[in-house]
Amino acid sequence: MAFKESETLLGKPTPYRTNVDLYVAERVWQEIQEGLRTMVNVEDKPDIVLIPELHLPINKIEAIKAISRKHNFMIISGVDFQRNPTNSSKIRNRGIVTIPSDWGSEGSSRHVSALHFGKTYFTYMERALFKNVEGAICKEDPESNMYIFESKQFGSFGIMICSDIFDIERMMLYQGRIQHLFIISLNKDLTTYFAMAESLTRLLYCNVVICNTGFFGGSLAVSPYREPSRRTIYQYQGQQMLNTNIISIPLDSLIEAQFTDYTIEKERRPFKASPPGYYDKIHSIKSIAKMEKVVPVP
Repeated sequence: MAFKESETLLGKPTPYRTNVDLYVAERVWQEIQEGLRTMVNVEDKPDIVLIPELHLPINKIEAIKAISRKHNFMIISGVDFQRNPTNSSKIRNRGIVTIPSDWGSEGSSRHVSALHFGKTYFTYMERALFKNVEGAICKEDPESNMYIFESKQFGSFGIMICSDIFDIERMMLYQGRIQHLFIISLNKDLTTYFAMAESLTRLLYCNVVICNTGFFGGSLAVSPYREPSRRTIYQYQGQQMLNTNIISIPLDSLIEAQFTDYTIEKERRPFKASPPGYYDKIHSIKSIAKMEKVVPVP
């Protein structure tokens, strides 16, 4: 989804709408459905599906939960802008995580749980947009909750929206606690985000996946493999194209590497050595629940 300020004949900017119009929302929803149909019709369907920032129309939230339950995969999706229900002058940028009750098994689930999470650090473009929303002055509504999902089958993972990738304090809290970091994005600055992903996969010593819109064309999945040719698991660069892909990222071998003391272990492994102090930190974590919101999943 792209937002562009148009001008009247008098040269004054027209007000922004909080949400994209119904025609655009329906077109985006059709593209989401097309991508999901592709995924469910393959022999080895995915366990986790990512949809970029701001893409899911608000009136399709229940529909995406039903799809997640029916096909038994988790969905992490960006949702169109939402006003704070208690203060309409504040606008949220949120995502939703749907978790089927029998996630990881064959068939459908009996029910699905959903968690809404919000963006903390809004971009300058978003702030400028909110100054003229439907003729009124609005401002961003940041949400500071940080979540860690723990799954015995799929590993622990963190989630965030776009520019929160630059929150260094959050990254340090994630270090040693996750195997995957999933980032949903709507951003043109592909070079910076790709560079950040490369850095984070080493600093956090985990898989980093960025799901960006195909309109701008920049999605990436990287892992801290020793060999440079293996580190980039997936990379898409292009523009104005519908792009759907299924990838595999390491888990068991990565967990083994995370718990390896590379100061004494000299055996050659598929992953690079963990960053300085990582081994000590991962063993010193006693109670994550006291520090962050931890969500156990099947």
